Amino acid sequence: MTAKICCSDERADLLANVFPTVPRDAVDELCEFCFEVRHGPDELIAQEGSYASGIYIVQSGLVKIGKYGSRGGDKRVLRFLGVGELFGLESVIMGHSTNVQYAKTLMDTMLVFVERTNLLRFRKQYPEICNDFCRWLAREVVMLEFKLTREAVESMDRNLALFLIALAQNYGTRDDKGLTLDPPISRQTMSEMLGVSVESVLRALKRFRERGLIETDGKRIVLTDLDQLMERARTTPFYLSIIKETL
Repeated sequence: MTAKICCSDERADLLANVFPTVPRDAVDELCEFCFEVRHGPDELIAQEGSYASGIYIVQSGLVKIGKYGSRGGDKRVLRFLGVGELFGLESVIMGHSTNVQYAKTLMDTMLVFVERTNLLRFRKQYPEICNDFCRWLAREVVMLEFKLTREAVESMDRNLALFLIALAQNYGTRDDKGLTLDPPISRQTMSEMLGVSVESVLRALKRFRERGLIETDGKRIVLTDLDQLMERARTTPFYLSIIKETL
């Protein structure tokens, strides 16, 4: 991990997108408090239960957010964060200094960090940022409630189909074979995201291969019959848009 003070037009634009209700001159001021933090693949950014020092905004790369089970070794991936998304806001707003989730990189990732005392001081001067805080926290509630409900009532095959479609549309590329998904996401991470065992994921992927819906090569997954996969997922554009928000 490396860190340095950062202030540039690129990062000011990033902050302006994250906090759209804040005037641009105030965003430039906030930028002065930011640090640039670089992490390599599979690096822990924040540990659940550790000191929460501020918020992190993803400038590039991909981050997974999760929770540990009561037995410690068990863990569950709740969502992925892409460019322009943030974590750590819960601890800042709730007024305590403990991370309620863990955050870990899935690839080379650049983060913009704002220390909590600087953010709270900025909030006093520019209270309109509270509108953006509320928007981000409401978004988290909607996504997690939707995700929990979906996993409680839907089959493994439908949840996997939804997961693959949303993931491919966020991170996939089209080629002659179909929609190719080549993310830095292991089968273990997929199982943690879906709330099932790795063996269940492997069996479901095998069923999809046998039905001609996908092809696999290592981590790479090619959605060879997107129409049939969409039919198996029984999805609508709105439903898919919500699923994509959790990835």
